[in-house]
Formats: sequence, C-alpha cells, structure tokens
Amino acid sequence: MKHPYIFAHRGGMGLCIENTLPCFLKALNYNVGIETDVQFTGDKELICFHDYVFKLNSKTYSVANLTYNELQKLEFPNNRKIPTAHDLFKMILKEHKVRISFDIRGINAGKALITIAKQYGLLNNIEISDRRMIVLSQLRKFENNVKLIYTLSEDIVKINDANVNFKKLHKLNVNTINLKSSRANMKNFNEIVNHDLKCYVWDVNNKSRLKKIMQIENEKVSAIYTDYPNIAIAIRNEIEESINSLNND
Repeated sequence: MKHPYIFAHRGGMGLCIENTLPCFLKALNYNVGIETDVQFTGDKELICFHDYVFKLNSKTYSVANLTYNELQKLEFPNNRKIPTAHDLFKMILKEHKVRISFDIRGINAGKALITIAKQYGLLNNIEISDRRMIVLSQLRKFENNVKLIYTLSEDIVKINDANVNFKKLHKLNVNTINLKSSRANMKNFNEIVNHDLKCYVWDVNNKSRLKKIMQIENEKVSAIYTDYPNIAIAIRNEIEESINSLNND
C-alpha cells in the first residue's frame, strides 16, 4: 500500500512558527516535504510569508509597501525572522529528494520562484499551486518543465459542479488537482483519477481525517498538506504495522 506524500503546511505550523527556517528544518528532520507561500516585498525580494497584510503591535503593515530590510527590522513575536526564497533553497540544497510546494502571490512571484529554483538546480523539487487557470497557463509558457497544481476553491462541493476544464489542464500539462479535506470524498477522488490526474488534499489536520485519507487504497490521494506532520507520520506507521501484522498472521 502506497501512502500519500506528506507536505508540512507552512513548514508544519502546528508545531513551530510558520514559514521560518527553523520550521522548515523541522520538516526536513521529519523527512517530509515543505509547503510555503512566496510573495514580493516592496523592493522585489521574494520572501516566504503568507499574509499580504498583517498587524503588529496594533499597527497594520502591507508586505508590498515594505522593503526586505524594513520587514526584518520589525519585532515579531518569538523573534520571528522572515526567510527569502534564496534562504530556503540554500537550506535544502543537499536534500535532493525533498519536495517543496509553493503557493504564489501573483504571476511575477511565480516566475521569480522558477528562476531562483533553476539557479540552484532544484526546479524538479518544486511544485507551484494556484487557483487561477490563467496563472497556470502563463507559468507553463514561462517554463515547460515546472510541476503545476490546480487548487480548487473550498466552496466547491462536487468536482462536476466546478466545471473543471480537464482538457485545458492536460493541454497545460497540469496533472494534479488539490482539494480541501472537507471536500475529500470518493466521488471527487474518482472523478479526478478517472481523468488521469493526481489528487492532493489540503487542510488535513485532525487525527480522524488523517487516518481516513491515509487508509484510502489504489493511490486515490497522492499527497496531503498538514499542520501536524508528526501525527501524519505516526498514523502512517500505525497503518503499516497493522498491515504487516495481518500479512504475517
């Protein structure tokens, strides 16, 4: 039985400070993939940070209006430091098997990410996720070999209701659809797999849902995103031990 690949969402934000180098390192130590977000600062530094706008000490900041140096000088809780995409790639340079999934904040951020990944020889390690078909189309024109993921809105209950353009996805060589865990059911899985696409599931955070998805057979789910990679690993090991026990009886 092949289990879904595990991505630590924002590095595993249930265990550490999200989108930071120590958090990414923790994910590497668990031997799982990393999911993170990238966007530009005002001076076009590509950083790993989720929110466009954030509050700090009752003051509101916009990432696009701050230089990277200005961002670094802000005093975040727990002495948080915001890494650049370069920082992340330098950290994983020797971890050639690790996969990194990126949510991008705009087409230009996606193009910059691809360029940086190629500089480090890590293009094959990255996967870029977006909800906009036009963005995926533009990224495909920019780089033919990058892995792209089409993430569906959480508002979509049934794949058939989403009017997913499967022909367009195949034409763009986008071979993966990403579903929210609350929409993860066998009908949706089958619809995706029957169109010769892979299925990823995001927001898989509670034990019961992790166990349910980990136990799905026939490789219906290829990967999951979770805040708790440690729990996902424990459940995966528990399932494997149970299978081995049955096979030995």
